[in-house]
Amino acid sequence: MSQTEPFPSLVQRKMSLEELIRAIRQDIAAELDAINLYQAHIDASDDERARKVLAHVRDEEKTHVGELLALLKVLDPDAQKLLDEGMEEAAPLLKGGAKRASSNTS
Repeated sequence: MSQTEPFPSLVQRKMSLEELIRAIRQDIAAELDAINLYQAHIDASDDERARKVLAHVRDEEKTHVGELLALLKVLDPDAQKLLDEGMEEAAPLLKGGAKRASSNTS
């Protein structure tokens, strides 16, 4: 494998803008999966050293999500408009603060 091309087999050609947008969405999904995986490891461990390192790594993944969302906003402004609409629709529902949904088991 060439030192200048570390991933020659992954992408055989330059991506179109639409392909890049899809790739960034996949990257975001992978970061979210990683966050959940690290959190599961934190929850399953009693070793505080491991928990501390895993929490740091988990939080880095959250930063990556933000960076990728910022890139997606630039690459796909139409999708950003829809994301903004969703945030606006959720805002009035969130004004009351964090409330737990009660489970009705009867």
